[in-house]
Amino acid sequence: MPNDQLKEAIEVTNSELVIPPHTNHIGTIFGGRVLELMDMTGAMAAMRFAGEDVVTASMDAVDFKKPIQLGDMIELKAKVIHTARTSMVVKVDLFRLAHADSQKDFSCRGYLVFVAITCDGNPKEVPTLKLVTDDDNKFWAIGERIKQRAKERRIRDADD
Repeated sequence: MPNDQLKEAIEVTNSELVIPPHTNHIGTIFGGRVLELMDMTGAMAAMRFAGEDVVTASMDAVDFKKPIQLGDMIELKAKVIHTARTSMVVKVDLFRLAHADSQKDFSCRGYLVFVAITCDGNPKEVPTLKLVTDDDNKFWAIGERIKQRAKERRIRDADD
């Protein structure tokens, strides 16, 4: 799809039960497992938006707000919030659903940058995100800042 084609993002949802191999010695989920699930769910949202395979280019800071315990269910929601020529910023929210009371608590949010690729692994253009709501505009601005920080890191790291 050419970059000048407008397309609305859809939200992708993923869920999982927290089982013993995914928890540490105090019974909470490993942070690395959370990041893996966020990466997978974010990739699905990016692939559905772009209609192409994607690779993860970067992940912004993730701050954990609520612990997730063994036996909890987790729900992840991912949506493309920003597009450039070949890349997309995806917002991924993670919620904890306690098995005891079915209460849904926000646990963390991450922003990931994905690049669409061809079957040869070369970058491929993605559609331009169509902004529909005020939230779309708010998150587009956040995506702009995330892309800028990623660019600054690449420049800084190239100088090291």
